[in-house]
Amino acid sequence: MTAEIVIDKVREKLGTLNAESERAVAAAIEILQNTTLAPKPPSSEEKFAGRNITLEEYKALPREGKSRYHDEAEAFNWPWVEKQLNALNAKWLMVVDSQVVSHGATLQNFPGREELLKICEKTGKYPFAFFSPRVFAIEELSTRWHLTKDGGDLYPALSIALRGDNTHLQTEADLDTGAEECYTDVEWLAQHGIVNVQPEDILRMSRHLGQPFFYFTYPMQLEMTDATEKSRQCQTAIICVNDWRSSPFTAINPTRTFLLGRSVLFKLQPRLVLDFDARCTEVQFKMAPS
Repeated sequence: MTAEIVIDKVREKLGTLNAESERAVAAAIEILQNTTLAPKPPSSEEKFAGRNITLEEYKALPREGKSRYHDEAEAFNWPWVEKQLNALNAKWLMVVDSQVVSHGATLQNFPGREELLKICEKTGKYPFAFFSPRVFAIEELSTRWHLTKDGGDLYPALSIALRGDNTHLQTEADLDTGAEECYTDVEWLAQHGIVNVQPEDILRMSRHLGQPFFYFTYPMQLEMTDATEKSRQCQTAIICVNDWRSSPFTAINPTRTFLLGRSVLFKLQPRLVLDFDARCTEVQFKMAPS
């Protein structure tokens, strides 16, 4: 695009430009044309490239800016990030000053807000947070099952409880063994006091079914009770999605509140009986989980 075309477009938006303004626009165009705006991303052998900001700077960012802080660092450094994920057999990483300061093999030990703030205090900077693509791999595949948008189809479901600070929330979750992790509505959790969204919390963007969504990752207790009233709990991190009702997770079932993945089932080790005749799920605990 020539300088004359750009100046014409500026006039359309701002009105008549004087000679000094036109020279300023032309000079800016020349600078941009002579500047390399997209340097080559580092190879897997190069160091991580990116500057961490402070906690206060992160808190002041808008929603899209918080996500972009992590997203752009990940896109620019993906070979390096992927190499670290593989070397550490990790599902998530936190990086400060080109160093991995925290990581985990599962979301069950993903840092809560207190641990995150300790990292910020210790380093003086807000970490980049990266997740393995495996976290978001979803293969869509006596609790009554849930009707879907397709007539005659139902989604297997079971009852679970979520526990926050002195708060207990019961819900019926759609069971999806094709999903590794658990997904739910962050606004719904906040309304019931399970989470308390704060400006310092890690906000990321991902995609499901080709549609983008923003999410937080919060640790919490998840509880499951069987037909004999025996219950088991586990600590895990839940992917808490913004704008849940318009997200891809409600495309098949608009009334869905929670999508339960297999990582929690491996932890709690229930025996699930899917009764396709009665269209319900029965939970049984046979022995103490290993």
